[in-house]
Amino acid sequence: METSIKNYFNRIFGQMLLITCVVFAGLFLSACGKKEEDGDFLLEEDDKLVVYTSHKEEIYGPIVREFEDRTGIWVEVIAGGTNEMLDRIRQEKENPAGDIMFGGGVDSLQVYADCFEAYRSEKSDQLNDAYSSSTDSYTVFSRLPIVICYNSKLVNDASLPRSWVYILNDYWKGKIAFASPENSGSSYTAIESLIQILSEDYGLTEDEIMNRFLDNLDNDLLEKSGAVLDRVISGEKMIGICLEEAALKAMKTNPDLGILYPQEGTTALPDGTAIIKNARHMDNARLFLEFSVCEDVQKLLGDRMYRRSVRVENANGENFERFYDIDRSIADRQRILERFNYIKKETE
Repeated sequence: METSIKNYFNRIFGQMLLITCVVFAGLFLSACGKKEEDGDFLLEEDDKLVVYTSHKEEIYGPIVREFEDRTGIWVEVIAGGTNEMLDRIRQEKENPAGDIMFGGGVDSLQVYADCFEAYRSEKSDQLNDAYSSSTDSYTVFSRLPIVICYNSKLVNDASLPRSWVYILNDYWKGKIAFASPENSGSSYTAIESLIQILSEDYGLTEDEIMNRFLDNLDNDLLEKSGAVLDRVISGEKMIGICLEEAALKAMKTNPDLGILYPQEGTTALPDGTAIIKNARHMDNARLFLEFSVCEDVQKLLGDRMYRRSVRVENANGENFERFYDIDRSIADRQRILERFNYIKKETE
């Protein structure tokens, strides 16, 4: 008898618990802006955002999750390479599926300016305007200096290439890790930086710079920029040219890896965020863009992501940066790449 009563109350309690869960689930879905249609729950359009990104998950993940928590907006992320995402945006121009491009060097974003909505951030007066868009087609997000990395077991302090012009010295022939500028945006920025800096400071011509640099590379161009650090860490190469972000991250687990900032200065070209023209969720795209440059997110860049903020109050004391002419870089890109490949074939 006692067992039957227990079973009865257990059954009643189970039914009540089930009803409670269903009620709370319905309330939760309603609060999230969802509605029931033919048995399926669908998001209201006002609560959606589709983000195209070339960032890695370790960058976009925490930012997207915090944005969702603060706004209640549900974010769909589609990730890929910068060129892949930008080409997709152009192909979808008449009927955009994405709302915002999060990532990509601002020089690349500028090339696709016709695909983006003109929008000036409400925080524009708080941001470094050295690389701002003249057409408001993008907003800067983080700064990414180009650095020289080295293996301290192979390079002593006295022989460190502390100047860009030093890496053109014959001593470094076959000892430099560098990715193909056709595959790597940061490598193209590095080539253009070499040309802009060394022509201005030392009077070298484009061909002199590319001939001497390619000769020192010994026709060994890597497929991806990530392989630069692998070659230097393993000791296959003594030095490499890469992004500060990647080098700082690798230094945490590789104590023999070091970086230096050349004495002439170096490029710290930002990546950016751009709202896709005629985006379906335009208001939410603007909210995300504003969120990307808020104090909390920009502090996160330096604290956890090895990147530099674009907010002016966070740039105090920095003296490594050299101005990079984006317009010149964009205008020169096709010609420089063609010339680079021509010289490479001539020296093979």
